[in-house]
Amino acid sequence: MKTINISLPKAMLDDAKKVLKRKHYASMSELMRDALRKELENQEITENGFTTGFEKEVLWAAAGEDSGEVWEKPEDVDKFFDRMDKEKNDFSIPSFLI
Repeated sequence: MKTINISLPKAMLDDAKKVLKRKHYASMSELMRDALRKELENQEITENGFTTGFEKEVLWAAAGEDSGEVWEKPEDVDKFFDRMDKEKNDFSIPSFLI
């Protein structure tokens, strides 16, 4: 097993110590391993080794086309990213890629 060091704000460390006692973890390391394990279990990994969310972002970007737009004002950039956010939320992975 490898050893790592982490830095925590004092308040977070104090909260972790309370959880350690309340849930009867044998050590802070065991609490951290359990928290990390739970986080990793919540992220489904694709066959490409990505989380499903990241893979969706990659496929969404790859499916896009160059619109040929020219942005002349900061508002143009804002409008573009607002539109991209909306399109990204509506995007679903094509079945032939799954």
